[in-house]
Amino acid sequence: MNKSNENFLIVQNAIDMSRNDAFSVLEGEDETLKPLAFINIDEIKNDAEADLIMFHLTNHQSPTREACAHCILNAEGIDFIKSQSHIETLEDAICDINPNVCRAIISLIGSNERLAELIMPVNIKRIKKLLDDFKIYEKEFGACISNKMRNRKNHAKNKKLFNLYWCLEALGETVNDNCPYIDEIFEICSVTTYFLDYTIREKTAKILVKIPNAPKELLQKLKNDENFYVKNQVYDKICKDSSYRDTL
Repeated sequence: MNKSNENFLIVQNAIDMSRNDAFSVLEGEDETLKPLAFINIDEIKNDAEADLIMFHLTNHQSPTREACAHCILNAEGIDFIKSQSHIETLEDAICDINPNVCRAIISLIGSNERLAELIMPVNIKRIKKLLDDFKIYEKEFGACISNKMRNRKNHAKNKKLFNLYWCLEALGETVNDNCPYIDEIFEICSVTTYFLDYTIREKTAKILVKIPNAPKELLQKLKNDENFYVKNQVYDKICKDSSYRDTL
């Protein structure tokens, strides 16, 4: 069988796949069919189905993880995603190497207040761990908060920077006026406001403008940032909120 015929049969199998067939595929080991199986799942009906779906959100091939993430984002029955294991898996998916997985999961938690509340302490804990890890790199590679970084191509360090970016993005999508972790978030932002990488400063600005009474010195620093995308986050808030305009 040539490749085109093989691809046709794969697509045909996906079209003809029932919901039961889809879960049977997920219980098997055919990674080629698993992304197609997720297309046929639009509802999570019990804890066992939630466990099986969440199992595929990490430690599988990229197409499977991405299809799984979009399935979770769009499916009914999200209330079955509730265990501590599920929340930790969602947190891992926020830092997936595939940005489409990250975006889908962040969109999910950003639109679901229950999941946002569950994942925030886990996410804050990971951010703090990442910031501690960066301190370890300072002696060898230079500080991440100055222009003295001697080696910007270190893979391990850049991976942590990638993870920090997405964790801050998730924090920015879930923080609100009633967040019980405001002091911890301000502590985080007091470090990330001064990061060399502008994308980290941009995500920090996005977080701070969503919190009433954010530290004025941090907002002022971001307002005067040399990068347009960073300062634009703060200026948007200034234009909408006169209380910020009066303090900056």
